[in-house]
Amino acid sequence: MQLFKKLFQGMGGKGNSPQNADPNGIIYYVKGRKCGAITRVRIDRNNELSRSDDGDGFVLHKVIVDSKCFGKTEITITYDGNYREIERQIVDGEFVTHEAWVAVSQPQS
Repeated sequence: MQLFKKLFQGMGGKGNSPQNADPNGIIYYVKGRKCGAITRVRIDRNNELSRSDDGDGFVLHKVIVDSKCFGKTEITITYDGNYREIERQIVDGEFVTHEAWVAVSQPQS
């Protein structure tokens, strides 16, 4: 098991931690309403964001399907020109913390 940890650490740092050095990625954790599954969502700011209508920022529209019960959650997030979040909306779910995702992602002993 240590071999795999070392192998993946060499490929980008600390794995799924929020401190992961990923300059093009924005990470969100979404809990779906259908069965409560929490999904880690990585947004590639170079490919998944569209220019906002006013041209000064960006907007993201994304449908997330969880792997537990295949429930759909839709998110819409607006950003300013420096990729700082301005507003977020979610349908059929809620945004949760990294810690909540870790708690359900850890194998049960």
